[in-house]
Amino acid sequence: MKKITISLIITLVTTSLTFGQQYGCFDFTWEGATVSGRYIPKIAMNVPVTVDSLQHEFTMQLDLGAVKTNLYGNSFQAFMDVYPSLIDKIDSTKTFMIQNEKNIMFGGMRLSMGDVEFSNMDIGLFAGYGTPMTADSVKTTTSKHIGTIAPDLFLDKVLIIDYPNNRICLSEELPSEYSNLNFQDLVMENGRIKIPFNINERREMLMFDTGSSMFSLLTTKNNAKQISDGVVADSLSVNSWGTDIPVYGSKITTDVKFGGKTFPTALVYYLDNPQFDTGFKQIGIWGITGNAYFSSNTIIIDYRNKKIAIK
Repeated sequence: MKKITISLIITLVTTSLTFGQQYGCFDFTWEGATVSGRYIPKIAMNVPVTVDSLQHEFTMQLDLGAVKTNLYGNSFQAFMDVYPSLIDKIDSTKTFMIQNEKNIMFGGMRLSMGDVEFSNMDIGLFAGYGTPMTADSVKTTTSKHIGTIAPDLFLDKVLIIDYPNNRICLSEELPSEYSNLNFQDLVMENGRIKIPFNINERREMLMFDTGSSMFSLLTTKNNAKQISDGVVADSLSVNSWGTDIPVYGSKITTDVKFGGKTFPTALVYYLDNPQFDTGFKQIGIWGITGNAYFSSNTIIIDYRNKKIAIK
């Protein structure tokens, strides 16, 4: 598994849309993985991409819990070796932080996804991360997973994630067909968004992270006890940036709502480690939610006006 949402804390019918101004749409696919001996079919949302004019098929993970769109150093190095012009685009005056380490960036890059193209981009190069590739593997036609798409691409746009149809659209303005939905205010920090849930009749802020597909709710042990029966119904050992972390799940015994929608009873998972209590408090969240609660819905994130709704 490449990444799950808890790494955030360690580093502290196809829809037909009527757009006034439309950037376009692109598809995503689900990647599965085996975790603690159990196959999980929906671990990561991968998007087919093209990078500059390279005639290769790539995928990148859509991860709204990340901060900066980046290419994995280990995975992309072989392409840099074959195409030296890529090295010329490295701009060492531009840096970004990930895993508490400073990394350099590419400048003037182009990234395309379906109908959507971003040009003259700054893209991070995450040194030492990803699956190493050989020069021979570059010659093969199989798609290569090379990086992460973060919300820095969407901060002045409306992002629409149509989970049932595995489709994502970007728009300059909110499409009229969504204007009557029950939009909620969101809080945004470094592109990451916090959204208001009603949990046990209390308003709680959750980080919304598309890198989190395994868990409907992920929180601390104390928070989980307040809304569950306290019995460990499930346990997993998840790998986050090379570190194995135990996660436990208990049955939720109270209502969990968002935007007037009550979600089906599920398990709340928790991290039994004071480090995560501190981390959650520092970023001002009760916990994390991701794709699992919304798999039958469409999510509309209006980054420009800091609003979110589900359909």
